[in-house]
Amino acid sequence: MTYTDHAHRPAHLGQRQSPARSSTKPDAPFICPACRREVVLHQGLIRIHHFAHKARVACRLGAGETEDHLLTKLSLFDALRKESNVQDVELEKNFGTAVADVFAVISGVPVAVEMQRSALAVSEITARTAEYHRLGIAVLWIDIPNGDLGLSRYSPAAWERWCHAAYFGRVYYWAGGQTLRPVHYAPLALRVEETSWRTNGQIHSGGGYYRRSRRWRTPRPGQPVLLLKGFQRSLRHAWTGGSVHGPECTLFIDRQPNWWDQ
Repeated sequence: MTYTDHAHRPAHLGQRQSPARSSTKPDAPFICPACRREVVLHQGLIRIHHFAHKARVACRLGAGETEDHLLTKLSLFDALRKESNVQDVELEKNFGTAVADVFAVISGVPVAVEMQRSALAVSEITARTAEYHRLGIAVLWIDIPNGDLGLSRYSPAAWERWCHAAYFGRVYYWAGGQTLRPVHYAPLALRVEETSWRTNGQIHSGGGYYRRSRRWRTPRPGQPVLLLKGFQRSLRHAWTGGSVHGPECTLFIDRQPNWWDQ
């Protein structure tokens, strides 16, 4: 199912922004802020109020947003707009070349918040991050948890590994409202058991050592941090680390010291 909370009304109707939960069907027509096509308001007793495209279109906002994703955006949006040091809070802010899930000016810093659960392509996250930098906007990528990060081992997706490298060894997971949980992924050593075998009358042996896993990591959570109080803008130069490459970018990163080194 495709969900989006935010739509625009044509300028000649006198109202530019229209959240689904405070709109009514007589307010139509509604326009998608990304592709500028008309969308339809859906309101019911079970599903969250949302807009949907009339037909399948090549639009980022119509690409299969889940209800969990929309509820998470709304929760963060509601938390931010209550704060005195936050201005210009907007859902699905369209910059022409990028659409931020949530945009806000936090203590004077323009911030684009991108909330993800799907397996986002690394090429796309790289391109969006570079574009926000070009626009002079700090970007914060947040993952919506889909599993237990308290396990002894975890296999990060490619885009999570990219974020881990970009944010100097941490990935941010949403914990409710404006509260985020940073997680560091430490290397995980796997035991290769010792074995022996006989070939042509000779006994051979192998194993009996640990090797670093390519797939698995050990999650090490830091202290939960508030988006409005624990983050700052940080310029990062282009980098390359192994198979991970990143452009010059402006990040919104927490001030917490490296807890995994303590």
